[in-house]
Amino acid sequence: MLETVRAFVAEQLAARADLGEIERRYAGYYRGLAEEADKQLRGVDQDQWLERLETEAGNLAATVRWHLVHDRGPLPYLFRALWPFWFLRDRMGEARGWIDQMLPTVGALEPLARAELLWTALAIAAEVGDDPAALAARQRLSPLLTGIDDPYLHALSQLALAWSLLITGDADGALRQASMSLEELRGQAEPFWTAVALGTAGSVETGAGRYDDALVHLREARELAERFDHPWLTATIGVLLGSLAVVRGRREEARPLLEEALELSLAGHSTNNVALCLAGFARLMLVEGDPQQAAFLAGAAEGLRRRAGLRAWPMVRRPETQLQAEIRQALGADRFDETFAAGTRLSRRAAVTAVRDHPGAGSDHRTASPGQDPPT
Repeated sequence: MLETVRAFVAEQLAARADLGEIERRYAGYYRGLAEEADKQLRGVDQDQWLERLETEAGNLAATVRWHLVHDRGPLPYLFRALWPFWFLRDRMGEARGWIDQMLPTVGALEPLARAELLWTALAIAAEVGDDPAALAARQRLSPLLTGIDDPYLHALSQLALAWSLLITGDADGALRQASMSLEELRGQAEPFWTAVALGTAGSVETGAGRYDDALVHLREARELAERFDHPWLTATIGVLLGSLAVVRGRREEARPLLEEALELSLAGHSTNNVALCLAGFARLMLVEGDPQQAAFLAGAAEGLRRRAGLRAWPMVRRPETQLQAEIRQALGADRFDETFAAGTRLSRRAAVTAVRDHPGAGSDHRTASPGQDPPT
């Protein structure tokens, strides 16, 4: 019935002489909503604003499409402002198409708008795992850095450049860039991005074996995430802390961190975070002497990301690749390939069940069998 009403009203609207003015005012209203959401998505009301924007997702998309046709000027700012919403609600696919329509004209934009568009392009490409696109955006963003006089955008650009350095394997350079971003963000009222920068630094330090430094940064990030009520960040940092506990030989600390992170990730509907949790449990399973379950869960993480058009974030990609190599060595190539492939076919619900039903989990369910066909 609602679709019938929508079609009828659209037909009546199309016949009006003032249709163009109505569309312009409509786009202006929702552009204003996106601008209002910019700061809110980085503050204590993040969850409420995510829900509000989710409700208005169709209207926001229509607004972007209108601006692509009639007035592209506001779009670089809108893209940068809406990025947390797209990222946290698995909406990168549609957003990336809009970015791609804008990129051919990036050279004609004012310097600030150019930096905003390239930042968003780099951040989205890193999220979906398009390394060539991320590096291309980096190549164009990096020379603009010295001319960005907006402190917030400058700090964010430093952080995005750090992510791109991880793609090329330059962990030292990435840590330097992330540290510079962190130093700039500490002087701003930006708890969300400060925690993201801390998490980036802590993840890189974990991979480099600098466990004490990583623990300091990750604990500070978690404190910020909890104080400002950012469940996604709390979950992400929880996985990083859990993985750090595993490599430090503190398995008893790891499981509660990973279990809490999984619950938060499921509540937040973040595919990449759920996958990150599964990879964290895979690491725990390996050190607990169950390489088959580790392969199963590592495959499940890969399968969830692949179906969502995502890839592991640059800061965790190398550690996860190394983890898979260690599991393969422990299990044997043939058994690893078979079990990993079975894991990739799991639905999200089945993958979570495999975690919860495993001995040692915080429940008394039966043991999951990696050899079974995955439930639907």
